[in-house]
Amino acid sequence: MRIKPEKETFTLNPAAVDEVSAKVYDFLKKLKVQNKNILETRLTIEETLLEFMDRFGEGCSFTYVQSNLLGKPYISLDVEGDPYNPLEDEGDDDFGNWTSSLLANVDYTPSYSFNRGVNTITIRFSRKQTNPIIKLFLAIAIAIIVSLLRFIVAPETITFIRENVLEPLYGAFLGLMATVEMPLVFLSIGCGIIGIGDSTVFGRIGRKMVLRFVTVILFLTSISGVIFSMFFTKFSSNESEMISVKAGIDILLGLIPKNLVDPLVTGNTMQTVVMAVVISIAIVMLGDKAKAISNIVNEGNRIIVFITGLISKLLPFFIFIIIVNMIWSGDIKLFINMWKPIVVYICVLIVTFLLMLITVSSKEKVPALLLIKKMLPTFLIGVGTASSIAANGECSESLKKKMGVNKRFVDFGQPVGGVVFMPSTAMNFMVCAIYMASYYNVDVSILWFIIAIVICTFVAVATPPVPGGAIAAYTVIFSQLGIPSDAVAIVIALDILFDFIATAFDGAFLQLELIRQADENKMLNFDILRKE
Repeated sequence: MRIKPEKETFTLNPAAVDEVSAKVYDFLKKLKVQNKNILETRLTIEETLLEFMDRFGEGCSFTYVQSNLLGKPYISLDVEGDPYNPLEDEGDDDFGNWTSSLLANVDYTPSYSFNRGVNTITIRFSRKQTNPIIKLFLAIAIAIIVSLLRFIVAPETITFIRENVLEPLYGAFLGLMATVEMPLVFLSIGCGIIGIGDSTVFGRIGRKMVLRFVTVILFLTSISGVIFSMFFTKFSSNESEMISVKAGIDILLGLIPKNLVDPLVTGNTMQTVVMAVVISIAIVMLGDKAKAISNIVNEGNRIIVFITGLISKLLPFFIFIIIVNMIWSGDIKLFINMWKPIVVYICVLIVTFLLMLITVSSKEKVPALLLIKKMLPTFLIGVGTASSIAANGECSESLKKKMGVNKRFVDFGQPVGGVVFMPSTAMNFMVCAIYMASYYNVDVSILWFIIAIVICTFVAVATPPVPGGAIAAYTVIFSQLGIPSDAVAIVIALDILFDFIATAFDGAFLQLELIRQADENKMLNFDILRKE
C-alpha cells in the first residue's frame, strides 16, 4: 500500500483532538495494524494532545504529520512552546522516562524530542508483511528446484557458477554484516548504559528493573549452556592449564584494547564491549558536559539499526544462495542435522519456563494452570507471527486486566523489557554456538564456555529487536568464539524458525518476570491475579 503523505495544522481544542484521532485510526487501518495496537495508539495520541492543551492552553496550534521514511510509516505531532514531554507522569521519579532513546527503534512506542522550540512526539509503525516462515520455505523450495540444474548442466558450468557467482555473493553479504556488527554492538551497549545511568531516563525502580532483567538472562543462559554442553560438546582435556592464574590474567589483559579504533577494525567483541562500557560510564558521569556525545551515540544507534534492517531485507535471497551452494557442493549434512539443536533448544526452553512458572506460582500463591491460561493468548500470537510488536497489545491487556500488574508498571516495564529482556534469544545464541563449536571441532574450555555465556547474554541485550539484528549477532558471537564463518550461513538460514520460538517464550518470560517484580514493588493486585 502506498502511503500518501499528509501534513495539517490544527488549533488545539477537543474537536481537533477527535479529528486527529480519527485520522490516526484510518491511517493504521490502511496499514492493517492489529485492532488492539490501533486502540492503544489512538489513546496515546488523544492523551498526548490533551496534555499539551493543559500545558499550553486551548487555542495554540499544532501540526499533525503522517508519512513514511524509506518505507517506514510514522506519525508525528509538533507543538511549539517550552520543553515539555507529555508522555512522562509526575510520578516518574521512580521509573524514569520510558520514551527514552533506548526505545527509539521500537515500533509503536512513542518517542519525544525537543528541537528549536518545537516539542515533537513520533510513533513509527511496521507494515504488515508476508509471514517470514512463508518466505523461508519459499526460498528453500526455489533453491531446491534451481539446484536440480546440476543434473542437466555440465559439472564445469556448475563449478563456474558456484565459484564466480554464489560464493562472491555470499561473501558480499557477510561483508555487509561485518561492516555493521561492531558498530551495532558498541552503539547498542552505549545507548543502553547511558539510558540506565541517566537519572532523567531511569529512576530508582526503572534502573533496578533493567539490572534485574540482565541478571535473570545471565542466570538462564548459564543454566541452559550447561545443559546444551551435555548434549553437544566436551570440555578440553587441558583444563588445568586453561584455568590457570596466568591464563586468567592473559584473558583480562586481552580485554584492554590497544586503541579506540582497533577493536572495531579487528572485530574483537569483548574489547568492543569493554570499550563501550567504559566510554558510556564516563559519559554518564560527566552528565550535561557530555550531552552532545550522548546524543551522537543515541543517533548513531538509530542509524546503524536502520541500516541493519535494510540489509535484512536481502535475507530470503541470501538463504536461497546458501541452500543452492550447499546442495551443489554436497555439503548439506550440517543443514539437515540442525534439527538436533532445535529440538534440544525447545526442550530446554520448556523446562526453564516451567521452573520459572512454578517459582512464580508458588511465591504468588496462584495455580500454575491459571497463569498459563492467562498467558496463552500472548504466547499464541508470538509463536504465530514471530513478532513481539504484534503481541504487545494482548500482552499489555493481560498483564493489567488478568494478572493485576499496576498499569504504570506495565506501561514502563513492557516496552523496556521488550528491548532488554530476551532470555530465549540468549539461549538461542548459546545452543547455536555450542553446537557449531562441536561440529567444527573448536576447542571448548571452561574459559571458552564462560566467555560464550557473557557474549551471548550481552549480545542478546544489546541487539535491538528489529529485522536483521540476529544476523549481526551470530556473526559477532561466532567470530569471537573461533567458530568458522561458514557456520553463520547455516544458522541464518534457520534463524526464522528459532525466531518464532524465541519470540513466544521471551514474551512469556517477560510476563512472569513483571509479575515477580510488581509484587516486590507492591504494585500487584492479588485479587485480580488469583481470579479465575
